[in-house]
Amino acid sequence: MPANNRILIVGIFSKGSLGASYASAFKDLGYDVSCFDYDEAYYRSGLLATYRPLRRVFRWALWSEMNRRTREVARSIRPALILALKAPYLDPETIRDMRSLGTPVVNYYPDNPYCGVPWDPRKTSAQRHDLLDTLREYTRLWIWEPSLAARLLRDKVCADYMPFGSDPAMYHPNNHSSSADCKESIGDHDIVLIGQHNAKREAHVEAIRNHSVDLWGARWTRAATKFKSKHRVHRVSVFGTQAAKLYSTAAVSLNVVDDLNMPGHNMRTFEIPASGGVMLSTYTKEQADFFPEDEAACYYRTKEELDPKIDRLLGDRPFRERIARNAMHISSQHTYRERAATMLRECGLGRSLEVVRGVLVN
Repeated sequence: MPANNRILIVGIFSKGSLGASYASAFKDLGYDVSCFDYDEAYYRSGLLATYRPLRRVFRWALWSEMNRRTREVARSIRPALILALKAPYLDPETIRDMRSLGTPVVNYYPDNPYCGVPWDPRKTSAQRHDLLDTLREYTRLWIWEPSLAARLLRDKVCADYMPFGSDPAMYHPNNHSSSADCKESIGDHDIVLIGQHNAKREAHVEAIRNHSVDLWGARWTRAATKFKSKHRVHRVSVFGTQAAKLYSTAAVSLNVVDDLNMPGHNMRTFEIPASGGVMLSTYTKEQADFFPEDEAACYYRTKEELDPKIDRLLGDRPFRERIARNAMHISSQHTYRERAATMLRECGLGRSLEVVRGVLVN
């Protein structure tokens, strides 16, 4: 039988990742956590993984080796719960094999399973052609948007809604501007946007004419020439505590919600408030339900509203401070520790052990 205090998480555990947050959350709940980093395993799965042009052609062979290794790890650990964080390489046979151990095998899916993604041979994130069949094999799947959960249920996936959350270990107020990780992050930045470049974000930043935005994230160099000296593109990416420092010190933290996340939210929805930042985001009802408008966040409906909204925030410090204070309080109730405890309860494991500080998960 599985050991009651063991959790196996299959995910990516780089700085600021969802995997790192869930690993920390389960450890905080008193569990012995083992991590299988599938991004790392992909590049170690064979010589073919080291040659970019061959990865697409032989991805099936690389994924097959990763599935074999995942089954071996699960059988060796025999955990009480196996949590996959997307893990697109896992095939139905592997999931059934792990469930045969008498262990719930669950998935938290942080993307939109009904939308394809641009194929990138460097990543393991390409969608499977049999994705829905694969997702049906999980004991339970949680997803960040209610209508997606409902659609998955109609497609006979055992799915439920669970929003993203905050990780207090990474995202918390930090007003120290010095940084050993990112020299470009030193100093004060009135308006910041952290997130990879896409056409929508570029258009919304370009619509800001009266202010300068500091930008961090992959591929923003594509827009550097267009922005000229108006907006500053930082040629590094920031994650976790470094991102929290920027949110903490900025007057305004932009959150341009990607179309694939509409009409829901994204990870920044909770990360900015948890850091003590003031979020100015694309309006969605779901975000406003979490963080009420002009009380715990500000929202814009069209990109033409961005300059006036920023004007108001920069011109009213007490308003900004009230928003940040309220938002930080709300975000403290939406931690990954709480999400992890919910997973345990819904898998029938919530009363299996005492957690730290003698509190029962129930």
